[in-house]
Amino acid sequence: MIAVDVSHNEGTVALVTPIIDPMTGNVVAEGIIPTLSWYDWAYFGYDSGLEKANVRRLGYTITYEALKDVDILIIGQLREELSPEEIDAIVKWFSEGGKVLWVAGDSDIKDGAYIQDNVNKLLSAIPNVRLRIDYATTTDTFSNAGKSVYVAGYVRVDLRTPDASILNQGYQSEVGKVLFHEPGVIAWTDENGKWHPLMAGEIPEGVYRIITTSGNGMIEDNYAPEPMAYRTWEKGLFTLLAVEFVELPNGAESLLIVSAESPYGSPVPIWINRYGSYLFDGQQFVTNLLRWVILQASKLTPAEEATAATTTTTTITIDTITESPKTTTPKVTPTTMHNATPLTTTTEDSRGIPLWGLGLAGILLLGAVILTFLVMRKQ
Repeated sequence: MIAVDVSHNEGTVALVTPIIDPMTGNVVAEGIIPTLSWYDWAYFGYDSGLEKANVRRLGYTITYEALKDVDILIIGQLREELSPEEIDAIVKWFSEGGKVLWVAGDSDIKDGAYIQDNVNKLLSAIPNVRLRIDYATTTDTFSNAGKSVYVAGYVRVDLRTPDASILNQGYQSEVGKVLFHEPGVIAWTDENGKWHPLMAGEIPEGVYRIITTSGNGMIEDNYAPEPMAYRTWEKGLFTLLAVEFVELPNGAESLLIVSAESPYGSPVPIWINRYGSYLFDGQQFVTNLLRWVILQASKLTPAEEATAATTTTTTITIDTITESPKTTTPKVTPTTMHNATPLTTTTEDSRGIPLWGLGLAGILLLGAVILTFLVMRKQ
């Protein structure tokens, strides 16, 4: 089951209704849910369009009980912050292991910085999660849809990404392109809370870059606060979407996606295939990404298995310590005694000289006597 959240004013663009190209007024894509109809879709909040499309409503707010059957939770741009209770519910659900959480950010243009902060509050609440949305905007003077802030991101999957071929297939050209309309930028924090840019040479274990700018990307700062990991007007190749395999404190594992633009709700979501005269691979990429995360999630350790593994390990350790003195003696000592007994009881006399040795000496002595006799007789 895939659940999307619209209860925090994320919007419903691209979910069930066709997408209209704001540049031409033409329909450029059908909705995500009718296109990917083989998944079981559900949503949080209320929307008449989703109701008419018979999408299952899980509740007006996010709760742990409602999340129990959800495998993938997608949260668009949080124009309203999550309540502490909703964050706790998401953390509890995610900590069960084998779950996928996709959280979308935004640029810091207008109210975007507020959205970025709402995203980071959720990410920082999940134990061991490193990915963050930095308080900045990404532009690209080379790869864009007419303006540097309409970034045409490249699907450049890190080489070490597991099953990367799934993410790289079906695009119009060799490298997929996805529109990130006024995006933010992905960063990460270490165990001490220090922020780092998500760039080559500074990628933490378990994190993989999926979509980046061209080498002509640039960091801009529009509203407070200032960027935490990047420098204003810094140029380079910047991350627009990344995934993180998260190992929770209970030993379970879940998968996190953080993107600098949303797949739905945004006026120009990454799902689209056309923006004016510019062509993109949004639908193919989202389709590939969902297929990829489902495969990866099937390999992750749920909390129950992590707990069972811990219990088994503890039991084995205890058994080894307590049983070793009992099992070592019966298995090793009797075998040694059995092999030694014939040697000590049947092949040695009371003086400790082997009987076969005495016999051999007697034979040699007798032979010497006979040989001496024959020699003397010949003479």
